[in-house]
Parts: sequence; structure tokens; C-alpha cells
Amino acid sequence: MKFDMHKAYDRVEWGFLEKIMIKMGFHQRWVTLIMACVKSVKYKVRVNSMETETFIPTRGLRQGDPLSPYLFLLVEEGLSRLLKGAESRGELHGVRVCRDAPVVSHLLFADDSLILMQASKENADNLKRLFDRYCAKSGQKVSGEKCSIFFNENTDVTVKAEVCEALNIVTESLSDKYLGLPALVGIDRSDCFQHLIDRVRAKTKGWKEKLLSMGVRKF
Repeated sequence: MKFDMHKAYDRVEWGFLEKIMIKMGFHQRWVTLIMACVKSVKYKVRVNSMETETFIPTRGLRQGDPLSPYLFLLVEEGLSRLLKGAESRGELHGVRVCRDAPVVSHLLFADDSLILMQASKENADNLKRLFDRYCAKSGQKVSGEKCSIFFNENTDVTVKAEVCEALNIVTESLSDKYLGLPALVGIDRSDCFQHLIDRVRAKTKGWKEKLLSMGVRKF
């Protein structure tokens, strides 16, 4: 399952971020300095060339700030801990790439979340409860319209319907990308990565022309 968070940076609760840093063992002095940076933001809105009075938000991370991606990773650590705890209690069952490989249940990169689990209603219900708990504490909100799900071709149709209903996901897609790469790669890899070849060719197309003199170019 590929989950997408709605306005992920804007919805971060400051109190949750602070508690996460303390829970992870950061020194109180360090946490205080970081939160001072986070809470120092002020905004003005321009309407018809007129600016409103300054107002101070109560949550969210500044877009474009070099510190914000790292702080958001700490927020996502809260979700990762919840998923690992559910795994250890047997409430969530991840997948293995082979018999002796470790179990993998999730891959998180900023606000892009990829969940890997066995397709069953029980797993789906437990995952839904975890996400509800995480969103209630962190301020995050799952964007159902942008979420998608992939099933093994041997998955029963009834199980598919139960999982999609439990997670409120309506898009079943095999063509979505995760971090710019195909989420699923079959035996024939030529089509999956053709877009990368096309991008490289587009970038290098004009390189040889730049080495020619102006006279040759005009000719």
C-alpha cells in the first residue's frame, strides 16, 4: 500500500514533535532550541496587494527550510515505532523476499509511506487503527484519493474487497511510482525503466552540439 499524507508539513503538531525528540533521548536544551526555531515563524497574507496583520501559527513546519525535512523524519519515527510495536505483538504481519530474509512491514521516506503486509482483513483493521492513532496524535491526515494498493495476483477477490474497504482505498494500481521508481518490477524490466533512459537521453541530447563552433552550428 502506498499512503500519502495530506499537507504533511503543514499539519505537524508541535507538541508531538517535541515529545518525539524527548522520547528519542535528545537533551532538553537541544529540544528547547529546536522548538524555538520551529515556533519562531510568522505569516502575513497578501490580498489584492494589501498585506494582513502578522499572525503566528500553532502547528506546521516551514516549507523550504533545510531543517524541516529532518524534523519531519522524527515525526515519521512515531509511525515507524507504532508499526514495529504492532509487529512484535503479532497484530501486523509483514512480508519476506525469501524464506530466511527478515520481515519488512514499511518503508518511509518523508511523507511517502509504503506499507508491506499480508493481505487479510485482520491486518487491514489493525493497520487502520494504527494510522488513526498516529494521525490523532501527530496532526497528520491520510489522503485517501492519493493512496493506492497493490495485491499479489493470487489474492482472493473477496479478500481484496475487504482490505480496500477497511483501509478506505479505492485505487488499485500497478503503475504507481515510489520515489520516482516503479513500485513493482516484473521479469521484463525494459519497460519499467524506459522513462529513466529517456530522461538521460534528453539531458545529453545537446551536449555534442555545445562542443561545435558557432559557424558549424549555423550551418
